[in-house]
Amino acid sequence: MDRRLAERRRRVAEDRARSNLGRLVRLLTFLVVVAAVVWFLQSPFVSVGEITVQGANRVDVTAVLGDHGVVEGRPLLVLDVAGAEESLLSDPWVAQASVARDWPTRVVVQIEERVPAVAARLKGGWWLVAGDATLLEPVESPPSNLPRANLPDLNAKDSADGLELAGAVEFLGGLPAHHQPGAEVRLGAEGLEATVSGFRVRIGRPFDTAEKAVVAAAMIDSGLEEGGVITVVAPASPAVLPPEATQK
Repeated sequence: MDRRLAERRRRVAEDRARSNLGRLVRLLTFLVVVAAVVWFLQSPFVSVGEITVQGANRVDVTAVLGDHGVVEGRPLLVLDVAGAEESLLSDPWVAQASVARDWPTRVVVQIEERVPAVAARLKGGWWLVAGDATLLEPVESPPSNLPRANLPDLNAKDSADGLELAGAVEFLGGLPAHHQPGAEVRLGAEGLEATVSGFRVRIGRPFDTAEKAVVAAAMIDSGLEEGGVITVVAPASPAVLPPEATQK
């Protein structure tokens, strides 16, 4: 065999071997880096070491987090924070919820809870109701410090689709604080009506009820004759009927 041809073949073989060795080294380096990253992401350095919960008083946040694997010792990367948030928001007491990774070892949970604004008598009993008309929980008797919506013909499971409860809650929530004690909304023959600080108020259809509450309160504060009937069916044109109207 020609000496020059043999030398060329030898150099080609050596170059190929060096190339293959280089690829093997790069592959091994890549695998080592990947293994190191995987180990690091599952190591105590980036695993849950602390869970901070803010704003939760009535909600069992720990149980919800546990159902979604958000527990101490778990790698932050694999936490189901979205599922935990969704479960928290399914609780009627929870208005807003955030579950966030705070790298490298902390989870921060922020909760904004609803508060009872009204006691509502619905079919089957009394409920605590939030200001956005969300039913919070049934109670045996209404708290004395809350205004009331007396709607015994309204089924609790259908209340979210009805306007009467939302209108009643909005009206009661729209009253100034000094008019809320003892205030009550009920469903009359001509729509919603209320008793506010001893005055009967005709509300009518359950629309613009917050505005109607403000108008009714202003009329009461202006010094109306006791026993008069306030009509705010059209809040832009309120009226006061004489005391005899209470007998109708």
